[in-house]
Amino acid sequence: MIYEELKNKYIDSGKIELLLKDSNISVLDGFLDNWETITKFNKSYYDRNLPKTVICGINPGKNGAGKTGIPFLDFTSLSKMIDSVDRQDTERSSQFFYDIVQEIGVKEFYKSFYVTNISWVGYISGNKNVNYYDLPLAAKEFVYDMFKYEMQLVNPSTIISLSGAVKETVLELFPRDEIDTDPQLPHPNYCAFPKNIENSKERYMSLLSQ
Repeated sequence: MIYEELKNKYIDSGKIELLLKDSNISVLDGFLDNWETITKFNKSYYDRNLPKTVICGINPGKNGAGKTGIPFLDFTSLSKMIDSVDRQDTERSSQFFYDIVQEIGVKEFYKSFYVTNISWVGYISGNKNVNYYDLPLAAKEFVYDMFKYEMQLVNPSTIISLSGAVKETVLELFPRDEIDTDPQLPHPNYCAFPKNIENSKERYMSLLSQ
């Protein structure tokens, strides 16, 4: 299972914590308490033939995937997908993303799309999220190496970047002649603002339905 591989490389190896030790930045690893659900999710929605279209965000945030360990899903969404989850813990961008998943159909969505982030884990300094591109250079290079490793395991034909920052990274890491890196959608956090929801949903559905 890819998540086991990434857990080993990010958490069990301790490498990312070592690279961050002098930076006042720590790793969001509370999702490890949810590992049984993470395993169940992957067995339920992904099989050995992983989707070849990747949807890629930045990194987990402290109120969403930083808790669940599953990209762009909060516990409120997971409770509708996994029988053993009975927790109402909502994060705004996750709710927007789950609306898209529902509209396509949960099973059909995860048959079609592998959802991840450039960094498999999230980061925090004080009480604020830190994005991978603001990490110290050595830590950022480690994150990039791990993302390239993850993509080797998935072997995608297309990567859809959620935000301009993600697309910039994806273009830097992968040649266009190997992977279609052109598609981009706005980040769900932007989409979830009331004034942006309708137009953003149209953009998501237009691209993802292709």
